[in-house]
Amino acid sequence: MSRLNLIVNGIEHELDIPESRTLAEVLRYDLRLTGTKIGCNEAECGICTVHVDGVPVNSCIFPAFKAQGRQVTTIEGLAEGEQLHPLQEAFIEHGAVQCGFCTPGLIMTAAALIRANPQPDDQDIKIALKDTYCRCTGYASVIQAIKSAASVVRGEGKLPVNEPLVEEPMTYISRSQPVPNVQDRVTGRAKYTDDYVFDGMLYARTLRSRYPHARVLRIDTSKAKALPGVRAVLTAEDIPGENIHGLVYLDWPVLCAVGDKVRYMGDAVAIVAADTPELAEQALALIEVDYEPLPVVADPVYAHSPDAPLVHEGREGGNLLKHIKVRHGDIEQGFAEADVIIERTYRTPTTEHAFLEPECAIGVPAGYDTEHDKLTVYVGSQIPYQDRNQIARALNLPEEAIRVRGTLIGGGFGGKEDIAGQIHVALLAQVTNRPVKMLYTRQESLLFHPKRHATIIRIKTGAKRDGRLTAVEAELYGDGGAYASLSDKVMTRATTHATGPYNVPHAKIDCYAMYPKNPPWGGFAGFA
Repeated sequence: MSRLNLIVNGIEHELDIPESRTLAEVLRYDLRLTGTKIGCNEAECGICTVHVDGVPVNSCIFPAFKAQGRQVTTIEGLAEGEQLHPLQEAFIEHGAVQCGFCTPGLIMTAAALIRANPQPDDQDIKIALKDTYCRCTGYASVIQAIKSAASVVRGEGKLPVNEPLVEEPMTYISRSQPVPNVQDRVTGRAKYTDDYVFDGMLYARTLRSRYPHARVLRIDTSKAKALPGVRAVLTAEDIPGENIHGLVYLDWPVLCAVGDKVRYMGDAVAIVAADTPELAEQALALIEVDYEPLPVVADPVYAHSPDAPLVHEGREGGNLLKHIKVRHGDIEQGFAEADVIIERTYRTPTTEHAFLEPECAIGVPAGYDTEHDKLTVYVGSQIPYQDRNQIARALNLPEEAIRVRGTLIGGGFGGKEDIAGQIHVALLAQVTNRPVKMLYTRQESLLFHPKRHATIIRIKTGAKRDGRLTAVEAELYGDGGAYASLSDKVMTRATTHATGPYNVPHAKIDCYAMYPKNPPWGGFAGFA
């Protein structure tokens, strides 16, 4: 531990901290200034931006001791008392705030820009923001907000807000409405899951599979349990209820058991709760797991072949999750009536949601204090009631004994519908009788969570020379991944939309949603 002296938002601080601490960690975890967010921990997303002596820096990689004796400004220090900074006002007025997780980084980057260049054009703003990401707004409103704030700084007043033109404006319909609690999102007061801290809180980590397909032969947690500061190490045998979860099909183990299989690299084998995140990480390295590697099924077409190894043994249908069909008209007649027939095969890639807030969940045991009379899970989830149902099943508790508190979500886009750490923190909180936080790293998030489906689509289309479609025959293969997630629903949407928005009198469409050994694929932006 070494002594750090710095001035943050005009207030002097003297801290004894580890020399490895980053400035973002000091701000968030030592000073509780949680407006500074951490999205990547690699200086790639820019949402951790703060000013050091007026210069914008990526605080997630900025060594804390480089700020020794220097002035640091965070989003919490940008306003003058209750008077918002022109950028904060402009972001609200121009609709540049949605989930709000990236907003502090955008505003702090923009503040440095307009201080140096009070008359930026679109290109200046784009260059300034090139390493500061936003996944919600599309940047058009952000650029306009920055230009408006710069105009105010120059003394020329605000730019007009781009409201829709309507003949009879109404109170709510036909005009933009402010985001709820939007001031909190531009000032750093908004609380996302990792911003919550409870007295006596433990920190959890997950041991994941070393193989995309293998049988678990042995798990030995004795060395991890013996490590001082480790409060719990759990495996499948410690689950009091059903070791299973899933949104549509119950096929995803909470923890992979000895004798069972791991089916992708994100599968959880054991979970740990310890006094510090560092101790939890050390404990993972002490858990011994023996595997029998098995053949990998990486392709949905191969998964459908009789030679493919089974992902889920004993399941009726083998690797076929669902065969989805659309039939109407007479397909042969439709092609006979066509003047032109075109047949092509298309492939769409898997796509990462890239939400800027990594997954985080906190479990608080029942009776922890007067506010937590039930087992409570804090999580930025898109479907908290489904979370409660799945937690109850795994813990063998009635649903009414569990409360899921949905925190603000730092971007989801369908990627925060499946269970991540919710069941794990609930289990650990029950066992330790203490609050437990599980925060994923960006790397763990990328490895674990479901993404947009990769597809192979062969489509044959018949048309008349006047442009009218006469027939569509299509075959789709959807990579559902190791577990079903929302593959049933997503691939049903793909199948029923295969003819597009057109009136096609004759159609024959077959979709095969398959189980390969890939990460599960789930919802993405309304199944777009």
